[in-house]
Amino acid sequence: MNDSGLRILLVEDERTLAVPLTELLQEAGHEVVHLPDGAAALAWLQEKRADLVVTDVRLPGADGLRVLARAREQDPPCEVLVMTGYASVEQAVDAMRLGAVSYLQKPFPAEALLRHVARVAETNAMMAELRRLREASGEELLLTGSSAAVRAVNERVLSAAREAETTVLIQGESGTGKERVARALHRLGPRVNAPFVAVACGAIPPQLLEGELFGFRRGAFTGADADRDGLCHEAGEGTLFFDDIGDLPVEAQSKLLRLLQERNFKPLGANKELPFRARVIAAARGNLSEQLASGAFREDLYYRLHVVPLELPPLRERTEDLAALLAAFLARHDPEGRFRVPPETLRRLILHPWPGNVRELENAVVRAIALAGRARVLKIGHFLPGGGGGDGLVSLHEAVRRAEAEAIHAALAETAGRRLDASKLLGISRKVLWQKMKDLGIEDETPE
Repeated sequence: MNDSGLRILLVEDERTLAVPLTELLQEAGHEVVHLPDGAAALAWLQEKRADLVVTDVRLPGADGLRVLARAREQDPPCEVLVMTGYASVEQAVDAMRLGAVSYLQKPFPAEALLRHVARVAETNAMMAELRRLREASGEELLLTGSSAAVRAVNERVLSAAREAETTVLIQGESGTGKERVARALHRLGPRVNAPFVAVACGAIPPQLLEGELFGFRRGAFTGADADRDGLCHEAGEGTLFFDDIGDLPVEAQSKLLRLLQERNFKPLGANKELPFRARVIAAARGNLSEQLASGAFREDLYYRLHVVPLELPPLRERTEDLAALLAAFLARHDPEGRFRVPPETLRRLILHPWPGNVRELENAVVRAIALAGRARVLKIGHFLPGGGGGDGLVSLHEAVRRAEAEAIHAALAETAGRRLDASKLLGISRKVLWQKMKDLGIEDETPE
């Protein structure tokens, strides 16, 4: 079995189907345990665990839905793929309601089965990485993730950090980690023991920007009651980081160009110039090329800054890093490890387009922890109220879960949290209500 292979329990009583399915899955690199009846599968699941159960519905001994329910009772719940030759809408709804990852109607092409199995294998790998990263200690300086795009950026950061005199221009959408990269360039280089000073170009009024950068002397203008050092002086031999450089007014751009060319500056009201020794790193939202074309940004300044360019990819183009990012944010905001993210939630998070990128994901983690309350399993609604997903559509499985959760919450509210009365109102037994509350991560506030 290869590193990405699964341990699969195949429950199928027809030997003419079980044998080729076993061979197919083994050739794909998975370990397969075949059992011919439901009773044997129930007994096996009582003692052992598989990564995936592939089960027929009609089986001797016990039907496939009982096997499905037993597999989903494991901690964490085992993924289950249901197959049958006697499909019905009711049966499909029952299987999805009980937690089946998907439903295949016989006969089905081999590619369809392998596609579903590959999806489970990918999710398992991400969940394993999530657990590993949550257990890891220490905060990374570089971008989190192992995608090709992130590896390329991190390698360039490591290289540029060593070149302490080189100007760097970081470009990327809002929330992609531009300031993190700037701080990594500083902390991984020889200037690490000197100051890192950030300039929020869009937050300083244009009329005050020159004084903020270069400082001023007493009496330089009305209100200048004392000498004040500017950010260029504060940076010393460290790093001066211009965040949102595209928001810098054109007049200020000419002064920054001169600073980079002459490597000195004069405080307002001063008689002599002072040396500028800091390294300059700039960051821009998106790409400065449009501002160059419109004349809103000076071309000569652009090329002064663009000595080492760094383009940061948006999160939607590196979704394979989402599990690692999620783990890092959970470790930061839930250091006690109270909360768990099930595979179905991770799958839904990957489908979200994340227009706010990594910053949006971190905010979603903070929101999920706050909304979860006493629940310990984080659902998609905790992260993305309304269910997330780029096109607003949800799977049948998710729709059923939402409807059940809403009904249970309403019943608990109506009965002041009394589970016995809530179960009667819902028309189910108290045991079934308890199990559904556990599966959905619902905990009421009134103990019984």
